[in-house]
Amino acid sequence: MFRFILKSLLSHSLSFLLVMFLVFMLVFRVGGETVLPTAGNLSITKKLPVSRPPSLSEMPGAYLRWFSKALRLQFGTSLSSRRPVSGLIFPRLWNSVLLNLFSLFLIFLGGILLGTFLAYHTPESGHPLESLLYILYAVPDFVLGVLLLSVFAFSLHWFPSCCLHSFDISISTPWMRWLDVLYHLILPGITLSASGLVFITRFTKSSLIEILDAPYIFALRSRGIPARRVLRHVLKNGIFPFLTMAGFIIPAIVGGAVVVESLFSFPGIGKTFFDAVLARDYPVILAICFIDTLFVFLGLMISNLLYYCFDPRVKYADS
Repeated sequence: MFRFILKSLLSHSLSFLLVMFLVFMLVFRVGGETVLPTAGNLSITKKLPVSRPPSLSEMPGAYLRWFSKALRLQFGTSLSSRRPVSGLIFPRLWNSVLLNLFSLFLIFLGGILLGTFLAYHTPESGHPLESLLYILYAVPDFVLGVLLLSVFAFSLHWFPSCCLHSFDISISTPWMRWLDVLYHLILPGITLSASGLVFITRFTKSSLIEILDAPYIFALRSRGIPARRVLRHVLKNGIFPFLTMAGFIIPAIVGGAVVVESLFSFPGIGKTFFDAVLARDYPVILAICFIDTLFVFLGLMISNLLYYCFDPRVKYADS
């Protein structure tokens, strides 16, 4: 197992270095000027003079200097707010982590439950729920978010339309504060998890249907084994495609958070990244790309490790 972890760590580290070098090179070769609001009127902007970007021959050295500081979480100073980048993004990073964890919980819990239900109750002609799921998968995140805001936030006033906390001073206990945070996470969490939910549901259903037709499941049923114990065997053997898809869901969640956070004015690094791109704030852009890419590769490594633990074939191939 140690050799498998070391091999995975080395391969993902090299990929991480290459991806960040491409991002670093693209950011500095785009050019342009950073836009800053004036002190007197925030609606009037001025342009900050930009120093000469490194040339192609200087790019590797500049990248290594930046990467060595980034490993120590030193990302420089924001060009637009003149604040340290670490102090700007890390308080908002935990908000994005909370939103992504909530979305992953909805994706995997809902995907497994719906996939299991469809595997056992789908007739040959198909289930109407599948058609609804395909429609949900075809709707872009920003369209679904606007629809949820229009119906549940602005028309029915059931959920808040922005932020992470209420401005109600009566919410004082920690339990009430956590419930208030969960209340604000519902709409952006549903928007962010919609596509992944359909994805996991589809793969869970197809995997379970294949296992339900296996000879050993027929043997278990013929021996009079209760349906609950048969379902336990089915889920145990159907987890492998689920683990494979988990490695692809995490990057999709990270990428979609930029649109969703901007739409719901969510105080996360996705919204910060969107504002930094508009202002051409290169230190903030590079820092958020570094953190997002790191989370993506960590998710892929965790997926590979889970596959190694659950699938004996991977262990035998490694040995």
